[in-house]
Amino acid sequence: MSTTLLRDVRLFDPGTGLDAEGRHVVLDGDKIGSLDASGDVMADRVVDCGGRLLVPGLVDLRVHACEPGYTSRESIATAAAAAAAGGITTFVALPTTKPTVDRVEVVELILARARAAGATRVLPAGALSVGRDGERLAEMAKLSAAGCVLFTDGDRAVKDSQLLRYAMETAGDLGAPIMTHAEDESLSLGGVMHEGLVSARLGLAGAPGAAEVVGISRDLAIAELTGSRLHIGHVSTAAGVELIRQAKKRGIRVTADVSPLHLTLTDEAVLGYDTAAKVFPPLRPRHDVDAVITGLADGTLDCVASDHCPQIEIEKNVELDWAAPGATGLETMLPVILSLVNAGRLTLERAITTMTRTPANVLQRLDLGRIREGGPADLTLIDREVEWRFEQSHSKSSNTPLLGTRFTGRAVLTIASGVITHEAPR
Repeated sequence: MSTTLLRDVRLFDPGTGLDAEGRHVVLDGDKIGSLDASGDVMADRVVDCGGRLLVPGLVDLRVHACEPGYTSRESIATAAAAAAAGGITTFVALPTTKPTVDRVEVVELILARARAAGATRVLPAGALSVGRDGERLAEMAKLSAAGCVLFTDGDRAVKDSQLLRYAMETAGDLGAPIMTHAEDESLSLGGVMHEGLVSARLGLAGAPGAAEVVGISRDLAIAELTGSRLHIGHVSTAAGVELIRQAKKRGIRVTADVSPLHLTLTDEAVLGYDTAAKVFPPLRPRHDVDAVITGLADGTLDCVASDHCPQIEIEKNVELDWAAPGATGLETMLPVILSLVNAGRLTLERAITTMTRTPANVLQRLDLGRIREGGPADLTLIDREVEWRFEQSHSKSSNTPLLGTRFTGRAVLTIASGVITHEAPR
């Protein structure tokens, strides 16, 4: 069993209240051996960390890994590489695959490809309905036994409210959350961006924020009816944040996440008909962006999730009406959140919590998102002062409006299960 010494770190785990400078951390194989070792302890590998911030490995709840079926966009191996470059040690692979994750064989394939890809932990999400068609409930018990950690139809809203009720009740019996894409598609049908002043200026069909609000209202009502756990993905509207805030006050078992793009860009990013800024849900006006930042800061929104959605060039290099929605996000999630810390919009404690402990809690994985002796050696070393430009991705795809953006702060060392999966050049 090999050992690694991480010399001179600032240990930072908000979940346990740990904040200690000048620590030396020893990793024994895939476990954390010591959090307070001597700086001259013998180890197979010594990494001088220069007092940088060492946090729990980041956990991402929403990744379109595209395998099987869409490997021209991404594979599990390339998604794992991009995740490692972004400081992520665990991610949930959404069932937006072909075939979708509605049978045990597909779960087994994903897990096998994940083992072959390396140390990054890939957790499959099972389809809520067969084929993600929203008509028949998937065999959730079999999928759970095979390794699925939650159930979702990915980027499709569940149209049939009774089916969603059955899914929530079944998932409750299995101890797994349901993750929904909250949207009333009859309101947003045909929209290619947010409906508002910018869409009118560009002459484009818009999807109103009300489509999300109606969807969230319906999903919360069913969660309240069943008493089951509900997780709402990529919340993007001020009204949606307020609905979730009030639902939590009423005791509804709901959690929610927001994507980095919806925390940093407005619908004005689409000006110039930039297809890289065509995402799902659409980018919203400034008042919505400010509301989701506030919701993340005060705990109404629990997590940040990358919503990594790669597309090949031919799917983006077309007219905006026809372009596929989505943007990559694994490598920019942490830098975007650090930029909010630098701007005083989030505390460092809250920022790290939203990418570590709270997503792990959604999954009920108490082994993840924490730093403790004897626990998994999943760790991310962050340099908060380094200035850099995001110019090249480890993903197969590079469809993001953040390409070329200058950031301050990034992951410089990622360790998953004791294995160094990414080390930034110094």
